[in-house]
Amino acid sequence: MFEKSRRNNLSNTLNCRHEGYPYSWVLIIIFILLPNVIRAQYFDWELTLYGFADNREYKSEVQVPQTFFGTQFSPELGLQFDSLHTIRVGVNALSEFGSNKFTDKVYPLLYYRFIGDKYKFLFGSFSRHNVLANAPQAIFYDSVYYFRPNINGIYWKYYSYFFSQSVYLDWTSRQTEKRRETFIIGGHGKYHLGNLFVYNHMYMYHYAKTADPLPNEFIRDNGVLYLNVGYDAGSITTFDSLSISIGGIQSYERSRNDMVWHTPYGLIIEAIAEYKGFGIRNILYNGQGHHLDWGDPFYRLKRYNRLDFYFTPIYFPRVKGRFGISMHFAEGKISHQQQFLLNINLNSTGPNKN
Repeated sequence: MFEKSRRNNLSNTLNCRHEGYPYSWVLIIIFILLPNVIRAQYFDWELTLYGFADNREYKSEVQVPQTFFGTQFSPELGLQFDSLHTIRVGVNALSEFGSNKFTDKVYPLLYYRFIGDKYKFLFGSFSRHNVLANAPQAIFYDSVYYFRPNINGIYWKYYSYFFSQSVYLDWTSRQTEKRRETFIIGGHGKYHLGNLFVYNHMYMYHYAKTADPLPNEFIRDNGVLYLNVGYDAGSITTFDSLSISIGGIQSYERSRNDMVWHTPYGLIIEAIAEYKGFGIRNILYNGQGHHLDWGDPFYRLKRYNRLDFYFTPIYFPRVKGRFGISMHFAEGKISHQQQFLLNINLNSTGPNKN
């Protein structure tokens, strides 16, 4: 009797006769509607090649002289629902020149993207260049973009003609018995009032324990607040850009073993002039030394000045190449740096894609 009852229940479940259509009719309806659903979507694609040649001839106690030379190749395929919603999948393949490997590291790309009139939202694993390319080096060192090209988490941005502000979460390490759980939560924004502007960037880097912590293993918090006010006279001069800004940076460092916050701060003055592909930039820092895990180590010093000369000989809608020479004045010495960056972007929607 029990076996007969069980067979009857199974038959009823498969036939879906609980106040509805038979299971076969459900399948027929799905197969009728599925082609129409697929036709309502369309595929897009994007190919990005990012090349970097960075020679660092440093004479400093806080820096390591070295050369980075390689490329990142990022193919992406997207399924676009409409003008707002897209799901994308791809990889970022890093190849360092001189290595015996075909690729030295492959980072997966898999994310949902929403782009509206005033909002942009990303969720998943997506390119760091696309959302944080203009972050100050005091906060994110340029080698971060070479070897940590993706953000794994969430990015949300509001933008209008005068104002933009974003928040983001980057999950940088999953906890295991040997690896710590780490993540960055932060945001950045800019406000324009005529030629005046205010820029902000902040984050907190949480460096937690492993799943099986050692006795001397403690949680660390490492954060920063960067704020400056400036004036851009590019629109009223013959220069493409001519700006000067002044602001401050304050970092926050705490280890949970003593629970003492260390909060060094300093003053940053930045001047930029650009004209027809040529540019010059000077950044002067004066204050206390910072120990930001993701920032430029030069800002561990109390005084530092960086002078950049750069030229963009390759400037097309899909291809941009910039060469720069940097002079670092620190610890009574002058360090030199030569850098060439190449960015090639091909996509199915043209060079003006958001």
